[in-house]
Amino acid sequence: MAFFPVRTVNGRELEVALIVEERAKTLNLDIRSVIVPPRIKGFIIVESPAHFIVREAIQGIKYVRGGPGKKMKLEEVLKLIKPIPIIETINVGDIVELVAGVFRGMKAKVEAKIPEKNEVIVSILEAAYPLQITVPADYVRPVQR
Repeated sequence: MAFFPVRTVNGRELEVALIVEERAKTLNLDIRSVIVPPRIKGFIIVESPAHFIVREAIQGIKYVRGGPGKKMKLEEVLKLIKPIPIIETINVGDIVELVAGVFRGMKAKVEAKIPEKNEVIVSILEAAYPLQITVPADYVRPVQR
């Protein structure tokens, strides 16, 4: 089985995927799956045994901008759809916003990371006195670097 990228209009990926799915059912095309990668805008990935099947499925769709592209390997597709843990995107010194817990809505500076526990130590910037707390990495959202 092969994966083929299809270029779409930004923001219309889900609509194109649903149209391709519907055409595959209606025309009885051998399309195994349609993937909308969460981190990549303007692309969908169609799993099918042949290039021409994907071309037939996307032909005439208003929001398709190009494709199908060159065949992709499974490893490449897995890299695109695997979620990145939030702790990997945060660095020491970053300004973050707390999105959960008692201090929700406050801004803080990351002082240290504890990757094995998936926690970060932050200093609350809006506190009247120096206040450091340890929170799960899922409780913070990066604001600026």
